[in-house]
Amino acid sequence: MKLDKPAAIARRNSTLARPVLTSANTLFAILDPKRNLWWFEVPVALLRKGQPDWVNLLLHTPLTDELQHLKVPVNFLRAHQEQMEVRNPGKRRSTISLALSADRDSLLRDTRPGGDQLDFNTFVQG
Repeated sequence: MKLDKPAAIARRNSTLARPVLTSANTLFAILDPKRNLWWFEVPVALLRKGQPDWVNLLLHTPLTDELQHLKVPVNFLRAHQEQMEVRNPGKRRSTISLALSADRDSLLRDTRPGGDQLDFNTFVQG
């Protein structure tokens, strides 16, 4: 099943008591079957004061049509920014590059070479 970001947001919102996901507070990735990873480019601008307290990551696995939802506190990203790979640091469009593993032994761990293998498992929403 092919899923895009608006459809993924609508699907996840339909399962929540209060539909709170929007295109502004949610990032979406489809599993890369060759590398067994979900890739995200989180804009560093989302970590600034005045932005939402959470970044929602939706991870889609086309083979099983599974949609996982991670609700990551902005404070976590801010506190661990040095342990993740930041592309174009200090520039207007700098991003935190995340490669979350789909492998069983390292599930939802950031496997970017420039990072410290941060674990995102604690942010999985039911």
